[in-house]
Amino acid sequence: MAAEEIEVAPAGKGSKGGVVKTLGIAVGLFVLMLASQLVAPMLACNFMPGLMPGCEQAAPADEVKKAKDEPKGPPQYLALDPPLVVSFEDRQAIRFLQVTVEVMARDEASITAVTTHTPVIRNNLLMLMGGRTLSDLTSTEGKELLRTESLTEVQRILKQFDDKNDIEELYFTSFVVQ
Repeated sequence: MAAEEIEVAPAGKGSKGGVVKTLGIAVGLFVLMLASQLVAPMLACNFMPGLMPGCEQAAPADEVKKAKDEPKGPPQYLALDPPLVVSFEDRQAIRFLQVTVEVMARDEASITAVTTHTPVIRNNLLMLMGGRTLSDLTSTEGKELLRTESLTEVQRILKQFDDKNDIEELYFTSFVVQ
């Protein structure tokens, strides 16, 4: 393969090279101007947040770290009494699951919200548990999956009815399959 040589005409009046070069410079300057309009406010908010209007005041890093490290309060537990009892079918036999559920939060408002919406929570947890198989309920992985799904369901219900949704954990304190 032989290299081909291309002859370039010198740029001057009336040549296409000068027009292309001028057009390229104009487009480049336009792109730089657009980029500066987009990037400048972001940089200004990061480096001078107090001087730029419209920038959110960010908390200093040490305050954010303190807020994350400090617990909101001591854990508070609430048992959903009486225990939930669910029947399910296993190879033509009726079996039962009895489970005691407790939720954990760090503020009284969340515990009160659970108490207020206990009928809906119990209903949805019974429906969630009723669709399980014996192998789901006897394996460690199945129990843990049911626990996390139950926690998600309780959090979803509280979010639907209340703004206060700080339920951190859900525990099975008794779990009996017959």
